[in-house]
Amino acid sequence: MKLNYNIIAIEREYASGGSEIGEKIGKWLDIPCYGQEVLERAAKLMNTIPERLLHLEETTSNSLLYSIGMAAKVMTGQVDGLSEEGALYLTEERVIKDMALQGPCVIVGRCAGWILRDRDDVLRVFIHADREFRKKRAMETYGISQENAENTLKRYDRRRSNFYHANTGMSWDDKKGYHLVLDSSAIGIDQCVKIICDMVEKDQ
Repeated sequence: MKLNYNIIAIEREYASGGSEIGEKIGKWLDIPCYGQEVLERAAKLMNTIPERLLHLEETTSNSLLYSIGMAAKVMTGQVDGLSEEGALYLTEERVIKDMALQGPCVIVGRCAGWILRDRDDVLRVFIHADREFRKKRAMETYGISQENAENTLKRYDRRRSNFYHANTGMSWDDKKGYHLVLDSSAIGIDQCVKIICDMVEKDQ
């Protein structure tokens, strides 16, 4: 089956269902869905553990790509001499580009839409949801206690927003960066999947 978009890149608020949506899209279209795999492959290339890279993502706050030194490294693909955060971004960039070259797939998070911005076959999607919906999902899906749910949402959203901005210079939740912005609490997880798959499959 020929697809209108070969890559579906999903950014999502924490506990909005973005990862589940990505997995269901992969099953619907019979293509791989990559999420945690990006981190695991990057960790292997950097000879470290995924938990270390998660910590780096969480603490990233400065703009990495917009210094002269970083721009030069990006052009040549070098990671030697970079900060750990800079090396992490370039390694994840390499992993994501390699995944995209293997054929149609879904990639969840880690600036994939931005990294693949020069390709015209990438559908960029942002999934968000209202706070009560996300708190309920955090408790039911991820086992977060009711007392910690609010702070957990804030923590993960802040990490994703900071990492995205540091590496792209853009706002993570700016609708101008996406083709589709969907509210999973309003239309439901499965309807989000259907909308995205219909757009990928339908005749233009």
